[in-house]
Amino acid sequence: MRRTTVVAAVAGLALVLSGCSGAAGSGGSGPIKIGASVPLTGSLAGFGPLIKSAYQDDVARVNAAGGISIGGTKRKVQLIVQDSKSDPNTVAQQSRDMVLKDGVVALLGSVSPPLAIPAGNVAERQKIPFVSTLTPIEAWKGANPAGWKYSWDFFFNENQMTDNQFKTADLTSTNKKIALFTDNEQDGITMGKLWAGKAGSLGYTIASHAQFPVGTTDYSSFIAKAKSADAQVLIAQMIPPDSFALWKQMKSLQYAPKVVFCEKCGAPGAFAGALGPLAEGTLTTQFAQPSSNAIEASLRAKYVPKLGDNGDLSTVLAEYSAAEVLTDAIARAGSTDPDKINAALGKTNALYPIGETIKFGADHTASTLATESQWRGRAVVQVYPKSGTTTLQAPPAGLQ
Repeated sequence: MRRTTVVAAVAGLALVLSGCSGAAGSGGSGPIKIGASVPLTGSLAGFGPLIKSAYQDDVARVNAAGGISIGGTKRKVQLIVQDSKSDPNTVAQQSRDMVLKDGVVALLGSVSPPLAIPAGNVAERQKIPFVSTLTPIEAWKGANPAGWKYSWDFFFNENQMTDNQFKTADLTSTNKKIALFTDNEQDGITMGKLWAGKAGSLGYTIASHAQFPVGTTDYSSFIAKAKSADAQVLIAQMIPPDSFALWKQMKSLQYAPKVVFCEKCGAPGAFAGALGPLAEGTLTTQFAQPSSNAIEASLRAKYVPKLGDNGDLSTVLAEYSAAEVLTDAIARAGSTDPDKINAALGKTNALYPIGETIKFGADHTASTLATESQWRGRAVVQVYPKSGTTTLQAPPAGLQ
């Protein structure tokens, strides 16, 4: 009998302690904890510090206003950020630990399918809300054919985005032969198939298609094939560090297409930073549009002097929007209960700094507009759809 009493007491104490571990996030008067595993180091480190800064900016805004009202009490938001080192397994482990050990009530995303999807999977298993951007819609949906329940993603849809490269190339005269360079990540596979499938109906031919694993450093044989095929349009989908090697080798081997696209790889400021004049004239997708959003204007004023008007700014605008979508949902829910926050996310319908009205569909996604821009110095300028008096620079100055 005495042993049974002791066991019962220990079990009761364990329940009390387990309840206390998440108290700051899920109840009481402590801070509302939200977490994010982002690539502060590793192959996608060009994005990580910008994502962290954007999240911090939104949390600072919320806390400056006193926090979020939960049950009539204003509570501050605490942001927990971990360095994923650009590793999907680390994303999964850190996301799980932030839920189970740190008591976060929701998670924020990162960049690209390999880093966003593992966090989304954790959110589904733990039944906790997760908001993502910088992850193309079709790759996101394809990772969970049964449908996401607690995870939400807003970004461009690859079906719309992969039309832009053909339409942009149409702005100048080429032989309409394309060299594709796509890596083996989810977005590389998805977009590669779309470009290959669309080319014929849009008047283009895929003259060569290089497919390679992330981390490839020698592209000479692929370049030789593209050059031999006389492909005057190059479309690449790869991570930034890998593209640095490809662009340098194209220059060295004197392969100079008339139109060159670097998708994902050409978006961050690190592209121009690493390649200097070689980056001039490269085209890349942009995913933040000018709008009347007041916070957007303040973010542009803060970041443009430091970053230039390029993909780094778009990253900040998109990721700030993700954080604001989440904190707005918590405020509308008036609760830290995951199901109530999740229900509030489903009712999102507002203009955010990304320059788009975010309204999620039944599939937990919201498509935003993708445009095509071209590197000019520290800035990118929109060339498709045509904006103002800016015209396409062809051939690109950097590879001449």
